[in-house]
Amino acid sequence: MKIYPTELTSGTLDISELFEITGKEMSNIKLNVGVAGFPDGLRHPTKGLAAHDQDEISIILEGEFQLETNKGKFCCKAGDVIHIPAGEEHATTATNNSKVFYVLFG
Repeated sequence: MKIYPTELTSGTLDISELFEITGKEMSNIKLNVGVAGFPDGLRHPTKGLAAHDQDEISIILEGEFQLETNKGKFCCKAGDVIHIPAGEEHATTATNNSKVFYVLFG
């Protein structure tokens, strides 16, 4: 897992820039893209850690999250870009009413 602090600016987001973070090719990749809102205190999953079979890139749009992995707990805030490789166990807890843009791919 890596966290990339950034500053969100108005304008468009080029999806190819997100793939440059992971070094993966864009051709023949299955994508799942969305925006999710989390009320203060919501933990996902509710217990333990979970993993998925695709890489995940998330951009924190609003609020803050505590991200938990087997390596520890990390604070992520609006503007941060997070890369979680496929198979890496993790959980998130919103510490404010929070919103995240996510891309699952692989």
